[in-house]
Amino acid sequence: MKLYPAIDLRGGQAVRLYQGDYDQMTVYNADPAAQAREFIAAGAKYLHVVDLDGAKDDTTANMTTIAAIAKQGGLFIEVGGGIRDEARIEQYLSLGVGRCILGTIAVKDFDFTARMAQKYGPKIAVGVDMRDGLVAVNGWKEVTPEPGVAFCRRCAEAGVQAIIATDISRDGTMQGTNMDLYRELLQISGLEITASTSNRLWHCIRNKGAGRMITKRIIPCLDVKDGRVVKGVNFAGLQDMADPVEMARYYNAAGADELVFYDITASVEGRTIFTDILRRVASEIFIPLTVGGGIGSLEDFDRVLKCGADKVSVNSGAIKNPAIISAAAQRYGNQCVVLSADIKRVDGKFKLFTKGGRENTGIDALDWLEHGVKNGAGELVVNSIDTDGVKNGFDLELLDAVAQRCAVPIIASGGAGKMDDFKELFLNHPRVDAGLAASIFHTKQVDIRDLKLYLRENGVEMRV
Repeated sequence: MKLYPAIDLRGGQAVRLYQGDYDQMTVYNADPAAQAREFIAAGAKYLHVVDLDGAKDDTTANMTTIAAIAKQGGLFIEVGGGIRDEARIEQYLSLGVGRCILGTIAVKDFDFTARMAQKYGPKIAVGVDMRDGLVAVNGWKEVTPEPGVAFCRRCAEAGVQAIIATDISRDGTMQGTNMDLYRELLQISGLEITASTSNRLWHCIRNKGAGRMITKRIIPCLDVKDGRVVKGVNFAGLQDMADPVEMARYYNAAGADELVFYDITASVEGRTIFTDILRRVASEIFIPLTVGGGIGSLEDFDRVLKCGADKVSVNSGAIKNPAIISAAAQRYGNQCVVLSADIKRVDGKFKLFTKGGRENTGIDALDWLEHGVKNGAGELVVNSIDTDGVKNGFDLELLDAVAQRCAVPIIASGGAGKMDDFKELFLNHPRVDAGLAASIFHTKQVDIRDLKLYLRENGVEMRV
């Protein structure tokens, strides 16, 4: 479960409205950035920010305040209120905001919402405010005739991945959460639902008993060497596969949930990543892109993010300089920092390898991953050298060991050979969030869309 403390902004201050009434406002903190720091000190990893002035009057008066909040670092920040065009979305994302919430515009211009959802993927959510079950807009001042649940269903069909739902009649009253509403929303397949509770703590509902599980992800991986996609077995014997730009274009159309791009020899060759190829790959896709290889400084993070990456994967660079994890998390947010680890059994112990699996560091891999999460890594890619390219299934023992010690999303990598390997992974190892594979997708041994349909038919929640 993710807890989202919330800051509502009015006139540059952190405030609270009673049932959405701007005339019944309480100021909680005159310095919202200081409020954000208090949340961080209390252990918060996520923050929900609402620009009430933007929602009510379509102004950008709180933009500098939001920028100050984003500079605090260490938080995944989502912002809503007055976002009515793509320029505002780009402005917020450039400040380090992790997700933009479309409110009134989602109702007034649904085609725009669908386009933004397709273009920005998980960086877009729709905020659905409901009064007596009907959608409310314009700072809660206007109630539409459309039922909120029906509108959420329409959003999901258009490609929206996340809904933030508020029952206005309960908001600010401290009367408890409208659980009947959220149980109904959980029946909508493919949506991440965040519920606004009466005490302004926001949380992602992951209620299997309500008939829904968090959607699992299928992620193809492009291992790039000398400008070409390659693949080997146990990190060795690399063979040329295809052009990375063409392959990225293919996976974007094939239904992949995300794409990973690794410049696999950048670290061992002591150079920075191929930014020219990266820019071309990023220009071809509209799904989240994670990039790794040769990442060892904040400048490297900045460079690949400006080339179009959504997340940055750090591996050997973090082993050389562990402080890069916390520094990047503070500057760009935990959600941007992916810690990738190449792991192999040595004398029955999981050991961390570096330089593309060429060098044993002697470091206990489980200790290393736990340390990385404590210092700000928001996601883990667990690469099993023992199972890489073998196609006999994921390294489930390793994945379970990681899941017992790390409470962030885990991506399994290495060993997938058939559809049943993914079914086993997701059904019997629920703490794993995504499956990553390369050769079985590159050679079309397994079709991604067919795989996702197969998994959904077997009880795994997938976005199809």
